[in-house]
Amino acid sequence: MLKQITVLDSTLSLLYALIILLIINVTKPSKSLSSTTFFIPFFSLKIIFALLFVLIHCYYYRGGDTFLYFAGGELFIEQIKNNPTNIFSILFSSHAELINLPYSDNYSVINYIKSPDVLFMSKIISIILLITGNNYLTASIIYTVITAIGIWKLYITMCKLYSSIYKLFALGILFYPSLGIWGSGILKDPLTLCSIGFIFHATYSLINAKKIINPIFLILISIYVCFILKPYILYVFVPIILLWSQSQLSNKLKKPFFKFTITPMILILFGFGGFYAINSISTGAGKYSLDSVRSVAEGFQSWHTYLAETRDQSGYNLGEVNFTPLGVFKKAPEAFFVAYFRPFLIVDTRNIATLFEAIQNFVLLTTTIYIIAKVGILKSFKLIFLNNNLRAFMLFAVIFGITVGITSYNFGALSRYKIPSLPFFTASLAILYKIGYLDKKKHSNKQYK
Repeated sequence: MLKQITVLDSTLSLLYALIILLIINVTKPSKSLSSTTFFIPFFSLKIIFALLFVLIHCYYYRGGDTFLYFAGGELFIEQIKNNPTNIFSILFSSHAELINLPYSDNYSVINYIKSPDVLFMSKIISIILLITGNNYLTASIIYTVITAIGIWKLYITMCKLYSSIYKLFALGILFYPSLGIWGSGILKDPLTLCSIGFIFHATYSLINAKKIINPIFLILISIYVCFILKPYILYVFVPIILLWSQSQLSNKLKKPFFKFTITPMILILFGFGGFYAINSISTGAGKYSLDSVRSVAEGFQSWHTYLAETRDQSGYNLGEVNFTPLGVFKKAPEAFFVAYFRPFLIVDTRNIATLFEAIQNFVLLTTTIYIIAKVGILKSFKLIFLNNNLRAFMLFAVIFGITVGITSYNFGALSRYKIPSLPFFTASLAILYKIGYLDKKKHSNKQYK
């Protein structure tokens, strides 16, 4: 299933890239907001990241899930071409129904797309192949640009909350290297990150009563996509986004009477809503159900430890983990540190990919230390506790970081698994720097003038 980049693929990808750049230039938002300055550079860079992703997987890794999803897409597109009148029945068919499809050149792929997430990805890619033909590079570029819309929405929403630090948000969300590479290409990660971005943006729109129907539709579709691909993301993100929504709505209540009477009602409503949502997600999540979390986590650990020991892959070890609340709590600080600040430059570096991660994680570590030093340790914790946005974003980043850090046991996998929370961690640092240092500095300068 490994793909090679042909002359035809290169030519078509160049043509589509030019068309995309033309569309981007025509649809660029108004320059009334400073944050829109990065619209064209961001989407242009995503095309480059898509190319890098393809080159890395074709000529460095020489394999990966990306080729399986593409092969599944080829199977569907072949069936659609042979039966164009049955396009909807083919795209909405279950795996059991696929077995009855007419034999084709790619029919053997059916054996590898049994799981719901792989089947779903195959169907998504097949829709893109209707436009691009069976060209891997071209499809990767189209898929990357489409999923980048969700990342842009996440960035714009952050800028609406704190418009003065739009450049810091751009560095931590739009142009962060890991988000650039692993948020590109034909993988599940770009689509789940896109979904998180849409949920965040649509929730903000609902809170501010800008629109109702479109945001609700976006939230439902995005939750469904996450549910099919990586439901465990929703276990953390849904409660946090509800907590954030409750805080935002409470802040809109200006009169003390309404604040103290309605706020508890909102909290209770969202609490029951979140509990029901999580249980509903868990019921249909299969191997990712809450009842299976422990066995899945142990499976991840075992497999990635095996790869590190037998195939010299870049693994790490947190020692024996007891998957009880107390056991996880003991490992939480180390798991969080691993998720965002390792691999180390010399100790953990075994290959180019690990070196790439090590360099940016070193920069992130030094940036984090610098910001906390500027703000102060105690004041940093105080601001995180008191500021609604900072509290919610950091809570999601910490809990999700601990979750992936304690289960991955492989730096390569970890770099992909953490990208749903990475934008919120970098955004939290930017917000902390603004309200804890820049605002204080600005206020001091005004006093001395």
